[in-house]
Amino acid sequence: MVALERSGVADPGSRLAMIRSWKTSTLLVKNGAFSAEDIAAIKAFCVARSFDLAFYPGMRPEEANRYNVVERPDLFDGAAALLSPGREAFLQGYKFHIAPATDDKPHFFHFFKWRSLPELLSLKEQGGLPLLEWGYPVLVATLVQAVVASLLLIGLPLAWVARVGARQNNRLPLAGSRGRVLVYFLAIGFGFMFIEIAFIQKFVLFLSHPLYAVAVVLFAFLLFAGIGSRVSKRLAESTRAMRHPAAVAGAICLSAALCLVLLPWLFQHSMGLPDAARILISAALIAPLAFFMGMPFPLGLARVEAIDARLIPWAWGINGCASVTGAVLATLLAIHVGFTAVVVAALVLYGVAAAARP
Repeated sequence: MVALERSGVADPGSRLAMIRSWKTSTLLVKNGAFSAEDIAAIKAFCVARSFDLAFYPGMRPEEANRYNVVERPDLFDGAAALLSPGREAFLQGYKFHIAPATDDKPHFFHFFKWRSLPELLSLKEQGGLPLLEWGYPVLVATLVQAVVASLLLIGLPLAWVARVGARQNNRLPLAGSRGRVLVYFLAIGFGFMFIEIAFIQKFVLFLSHPLYAVAVVLFAFLLFAGIGSRVSKRLAESTRAMRHPAAVAGAICLSAALCLVLLPWLFQHSMGLPDAARILISAALIAPLAFFMGMPFPLGLARVEAIDARLIPWAWGINGCASVTGAVLATLLAIHVGFTAVVVAALVLYGVAAAARP
């Protein structure tokens, strides 16, 4: 229905028909409205083979659920609700997440709703657990584990630094400085992974296969981010503006915005090119963004070294924890708000990092 509406069809119900047997459903989508002859042929097919009518334009409720009888004609009721003005209320009240997948939220197998979990668990003796999509709860559990581990791996080293500093009668950096180091390296760690995960998904469409997207996007990000890290000190020394994280964050935002603007154009005009050409175009498009994304980390480490070199390993650990946690969090966010919103969140994080410069 949504696909037809986005194609400019004013009455999507006129182009849909559905029949069912005891274990399968068949949906027909016509390029044009179903005629009276089409509907008569569908009815005759169902009568001859004991299929049930689930939906056709103008269908009456009593025509459903005749041969393979179930408690309620749920398919007909659902189709009628989705074609009515109360569609959003039906989607919100349904026990499973059945909103259509899109290119920005391509999670075809995401049906899980937390409020249905107690009911499904209570029906486990009657076969309710196979209806539970475990991928989403496992993803949440993974995020919780990563957060707990990160808190330990960030907090314990800082306590050790404090203990060593007290033993050596050295003054620790001010709490404000430690807080800025924490925020800065968390923000750039999350931001890097958010953009990387989102771009992998976005380039799946352009490169035609998830494996190609993972290989090309990871290669391009790691290569050009590494180059950016390598030249960051020299560039900062030669260009006064690049010494400030705000300039780097601005360059990242502009590069990411350019990528987001160009991607739809690429999909429309370059999809027919050979694989090698599309791989080169993808790497070239990612290169400026990845180049600038490689700069905040070494520039931040240089600042930490000026504050207290003992905090350098701590900064590395913070960034590593953020990278692991960020990969899981990016996926969860994308399920709910889409990959474009994940990229926007990453750009906000780079802005936060610039404001929290150690």
